[in-house]
Amino acid sequence: MRHRRLGNSQVSTDRDHARENAMGLIRENDRKTLREMAEGMSKDVSLTLYTQRTSPLIVPGVVPCETCEAAEGLMSELSELMPRLNLTVLDLVANRAEAESVGVDRVPTLLFDGEGGGRVRFVGFPGGYEFPAFLKSVLEMGGAEQGLAPEARAQLSALTEPVDLKVFVTPT
Repeated sequence: MRHRRLGNSQVSTDRDHARENAMGLIRENDRKTLREMAEGMSKDVSLTLYTQRTSPLIVPGVVPCETCEAAEGLMSELSELMPRLNLTVLDLVANRAEAESVGVDRVPTLLFDGEGGGRVRFVGFPGGYEFPAFLKSVLEMGGAEQGLAPEARAQLSALTEPVDLKVFVTPT
């Protein structure tokens, strides 16, 4: 299954979400480049997007997610272009226990795991200047060679325990 949306016990296998939206977020020439980049992936990458449904009601104490719909659209398009990227979309409210078990308390949050191990968490919409770093992480998790310098590889291989790295960005 390529794309699953879970929330309120509903499961859909809508692989064509991006096609439903005639104006996709990824331009056609970029789509071609992404397909080519995905060919270098030798391992599957599981991508879980925690999101929040848009409510027609204003609920006191609930802040609507302004980028959740765009994040889901972008991840859906990306999973269509990258066969080894398996997308699951979870509603934070409907799947609160699972979200808490992995430390997710904000939306949109993307968790991705590669067959080779490791986990990356990306909080927020991975667009604009953040997209190249996000994409590079997905490709590396998928086993695609990204040209990491030998010195950096040596330093990383010397790590003996997990590293919690946080990168903070501000909208431009």
